[in-house]
Amino acid sequence: MNRLLAATLLEARVELRYGIVPVAAALGAVWTVVLFLVPAGAAGAVAPYLLFLDTAAFGALFAAALMLFERIEGTRQALAVSPLRSAEAITAKLTVLTALSLLMAVPLIVVSVRDRPADVLGALAPALAGVALTALLLLTLCLAIGARTRDLSGFLLVVPLAVAPLVLVPLVHISGIVEHPLTYVVPTTVGADLIRLGTDPASVGSGPATLGAGTAYALLWVVSGMVAARRAVDRGADPAPPPRTGTGGRGPSVHAPAVGRGALPAVVRFARVDLFGTGRDPLLLLMFCAPVLLALVIRLVFPPAAGFLRDSHGFDLVPHAPAVLAALVLLHVPMMFGVVGGLRAIEDADENVLLVLRVSPLPLSAYLAYRAALVAVLSLGGLAVALPVSGLMAGGWSAGMVVALVLAGLQAPLLLVGMTALAANKVEAMVVVKGIGAVMVLVPVAAWVLPGPWNLLLLPLPPSWSALAIPEYASGPLGTWALLAGGLLVTAVASAGLVRRTLNRIGDG
Repeated sequence: MNRLLAATLLEARVELRYGIVPVAAALGAVWTVVLFLVPAGAAGAVAPYLLFLDTAAFGALFAAALMLFERIEGTRQALAVSPLRSAEAITAKLTVLTALSLLMAVPLIVVSVRDRPADVLGALAPALAGVALTALLLLTLCLAIGARTRDLSGFLLVVPLAVAPLVLVPLVHISGIVEHPLTYVVPTTVGADLIRLGTDPASVGSGPATLGAGTAYALLWVVSGMVAARRAVDRGADPAPPPRTGTGGRGPSVHAPAVGRGALPAVVRFARVDLFGTGRDPLLLLMFCAPVLLALVIRLVFPPAAGFLRDSHGFDLVPHAPAVLAALVLLHVPMMFGVVGGLRAIEDADENVLLVLRVSPLPLSAYLAYRAALVAVLSLGGLAVALPVSGLMAGGWSAGMVVALVLAGLQAPLLLVGMTALAANKVEAMVVVKGIGAVMVLVPVAAWVLPGPWNLLLLPLPPSWSALAIPEYASGPLGTWALLAGGLLVTAVASAGLVRRTLNRIGDG
């Protein structure tokens, strides 16, 4: 017990050091304000989605990132010769990250039932139980997968396939589209229902017996997940394949540019590595398909979802399609490419590739420019396909939509240099992604909800310019070309500051 307590306190200090605790507090405050702005009568119906999707799932990626970074630092090897067992280390990580989710959830639950102050205590118990249960299920799964993968890119390739049913099935269930007992086969469904029981009890159709049996079933999954995670940690990651080159698979990895070949050939070699792989997971290449898949899902889901909301809740989503387009496509596609590019740059730092660059013809500034240009081009191409395929561009292509596409595409390199400037490792990179990702989701929604000219107060934030360029947005006195010029200027200034910070931090300033 003393070892477990010490491990838990140490884990809390580590997460505080890497900024996980502050970002949890900030996100909790932001979502509480957002929920407070929702009318009191509707807050209880909206809260389960926020609590399930963001609050309960908050620590899942951090758990894997912490484990992968510990492997790089040699912490796992140190634990192998210490009195602390792997089961205790995993329990400490689960305890701290679940506690953060619960602390984030408390104000959200209180705000969601503000029209029923007498029911606050009665709402907290089931809702917090649902958050804890969901958090533990997702955390143990991510820990088990993270312990078996070689790096964060490999983890991000595998985890969506495993997590998707744990997220999508409960969402379909609590939305009322499909409320069938078989949905409880997915263990996170009961967690979502417990959250809903606290914030919106009238919408829960399952009785106490069903919820009780579902909770027991989910707890069995939690225990199984902890056992799987411990075994995966003890076994370690799958071995990496031997490095490959373009000349037959022997010799040094092509990932490090050779001295004496010039900066341009070095950049070409980096592009070969990124796009065609050298034994690392081809995450960037796989991302080529992501914008199309995202757009197709939105095209198929949006009409029935809008009809369901209109018939069941009296809310017509169709007039708000431009905001959905901005949040889920226009700014989401650049965020995906920016995150992948940023993680690849962080991995290059972890694998000492940047040290090699210091004795090569390719300066670090050119390397950073290459990474930024690559994600910008990929984002622009992805948006050019995803925007029309999504079916949400009611007016088709116009000057405003072209400007919105250009400005949105530039958010990918901005996010990349934000990660390299503010994060020194994978864990801090995920913290930065959490913060910037929340901004990129909330800004287009806020720009849509706020009436003009109040939405112009968001202009210091680079993503706001691309959202306001969509013709249906109220951009006040700013015309299309003013939005283009202003957006380019704000993005350039922000990027220049982050690039300078990056170069200073890694010693090339």
